Amino acid sequence: MLQIGDFMIERLNNEILREFSLKCCYPKNNFVCYENDLCDKIGYIVEGSLQLVHFTTNGEEKILAELKSGDIFGDFLINSEYPYFPGNLVCLEETSICFLEKEKLNKLLVSNDAFRNIYLKQLSDKALQLNQHNKILLQKSLKDKILMYINNRITIDKSFIIRINNKQTLANYLNVTRQSLSREMKLMKKDNLIDYNKKYIWLKEEN
Repeated sequence: MLQIGDFMIERLNNEILREFSLKCCYPKNNFVCYENDLCDKIGYIVEGSLQLVHFTTNGEEKILAELKSGDIFGDFLINSEYPYFPGNLVCLEETSICFLEKEKLNKLLVSNDAFRNIYLKQLSDKALQLNQHNKILLQKSLKDKILMYINNRITIDKSFIIRINNKQTLANYLNVTRQSLSREMKLMKKDNLIDYNKKYIWLKEEN
């Protein structure tokens, strides 16, 4: 999702910030929107976190994305030909969100060069991230997927120790079952390729 981070605080002036709604607060497990709801505004997560969840035709739950404080959602949908949410947005904890309606967003993109440049840059960055995700999924083996994921995170996070929220989230990202991921990680640890604990995963030094 679109990560705007510090530029919301440092680079957007008060005039732009006033365009966003006041904070809307949602309790844990609350639905911010439902699958196939119309996306007519973008949301900025001030505090808290969300999951974008889709249920397959056989009832299997798929986590499409996890969103945290500083993320924007709806940016890829709002001006598309099919502007409907692909899943349910559910609060993982108490979450505060500010919204910017489509009409106001499009006016800002026309009238404010700084906002437009930053917004388009972040969309481009997100498109690159999606492309990298596809490259990971195209790897032939689960081992190769895990290694490419770790190496990409090392580059992005600038840290050799990669934080993982939980194995289920990583399994969803790699499009495998949690059981398959756990089994492969144990084999890779035994082969001295990686090491991990409940919160972190990292490459062994000799790799």
